[in-house]
Amino acid sequence: MENNIKLSVVIPCFNEEKNIARALRRTDEYLLNKNISGEIIVVDDGSDDRTAEAAEALTPELRHSLRVIGLGGNYGKGAAVRRGVMEASGDYILFTDADFSTDISEMDIFLGECERNHDIIIASRSLAGSVLDPPQSFFRRAIGTICRNMVSLLAVKGYKDTQCGFKLFRRKAAKEIFSHLKTDGFAFDVEVLVLAGKLGFSVKELPVRWRNAADSSVKPLKDSFAFFIRLLRGF
Repeated sequence: MENNIKLSVVIPCFNEEKNIARALRRTDEYLLNKNISGEIIVVDDGSDDRTAEAAEALTPELRHSLRVIGLGGNYGKGAAVRRGVMEASGDYILFTDADFSTDISEMDIFLGECERNHDIIIASRSLAGSVLDPPQSFFRRAIGTICRNMVSLLAVKGYKDTQCGFKLFRRKAAKEIFSHLKTDGFAFDVEVLVLAGKLGFSVKELPVRWRNAADSSVKPLKDSFAFFIRLLRGF
């Protein structure tokens, strides 16, 4: 049977009750305005708040299909994205953070590049042309610089920003990569790029407009430590 969904939007969530309604409305509006057939998949990674309930409450309002999947525990962002991607049926699959630090409107350029030239398009906050408004704190920027250097040294070279939570895939690339993905935590983005190289998929970074979310659920020290341990273990 022919697939009639062009774009699947996967939104991994952990305690995103305050952000999820806006993310769903913006995504639904974007798909409608651009006349893109789409579906939205929310994956709740064991939230302590009412993220799943808040998402499900929007179902009658949305013009596009919404699925809310619960992992039944807090397994990590990588686990949430993997589950959403493997459930997705679109020709193209985007995963994006629920706080919409990168807005869905960036898809205008991303989708065009993916359709024409590349298997995977990833957002970068570090390329010329990127706009950070507002930027992260000095502390988080310093940690980010250390992370980039560690990634280049231990895992994969050639990327300015592996961790930005906005990545678009052709379906074939997404399914193959995530079927092999083992990393459940924040380092999953790096393994995705490692696997892309091993499997022969082309990747392009694009600059984006990005805003720092003050209520981010990321814990810089704890999550960075787990990130470094995963890099040291390898993929």
